[in-house]
Amino acid sequence: MSRIYIGKTDSGPTYIPALEAIESTLDFTPEQRAKTILRSDSGFGSDANVNRALQGGWQVLAKGKGGKRPQSYASRVTDDAWQDLGNSRWVAPAPAPPVYVRPTQHLVLRWLTQTQQTKVSTVVCSVTEWTQSEIIRRYDDRGACETEIQADKMGLKLERRRKKHLAAQEALVLLVDLAHNLLAWTRLWMALPAPLSSFGALRLVEDVLCMPGRLIFSQNRLVEVQLSQSHPYANVIADGLQHLLARFGHP
Repeated sequence: MSRIYIGKTDSGPTYIPALEAIESTLDFTPEQRAKTILRSDSGFGSDANVNRALQGGWQVLAKGKGGKRPQSYASRVTDDAWQDLGNSRWVAPAPAPPVYVRPTQHLVLRWLTQTQQTKVSTVVCSVTEWTQSEIIRRYDDRGACETEIQADKMGLKLERRRKKHLAAQEALVLLVDLAHNLLAWTRLWMALPAPLSSFGALRLVEDVLCMPGRLIFSQNRLVEVQLSQSHPYANVIADGLQHLLARFGHP
């Protein structure tokens, strides 16, 4: 559900409109919302955004807004309150955190950079039964999402295509969303084996889907697919096409 914003729009104000679009599109029941966690990075983690998500019945796992607040919390945490997470990272409950419309855990995360600089941030989580270390571990899982987004930018050439008109840019972004979904579904539809089943958008587009070949039609019906035998994945894709055509029929 991608959107285009003008210039260097701050990420914070885009959160609630995006959430409203999700709510209107997915039409989840209250029970489904209560089982769905909205994970967001620091730019989206303002108190207003967290409260709006909690009011909507969603679960929240968000990195808090930056500024002076994280450092203020960290300065008031006692030495014995820090829990060592390993890899030069520590976590502790935030002292006197904001009160939201629903109970939350508000944590302070401290870590050392490769240059031995101390950094701090806050993490807000509405799943009250999770431990501190579990909250941070689950927040760290966002790395897979970021890797997937980066693969889309590279594999689907999103950053390299520029349109002069806003409507054209929006159409391009929506087409990239569609292409992303088709690539994800195609792995299952074609029953691709390893390692192709784990390929991201970049490798699927450049190493697999750019395979030389020909489609042969007779009376507007696909009757034959010819693939280059010199391609290393030709036999795998030939088997995958059998699965694909068996699932959807012959166009």
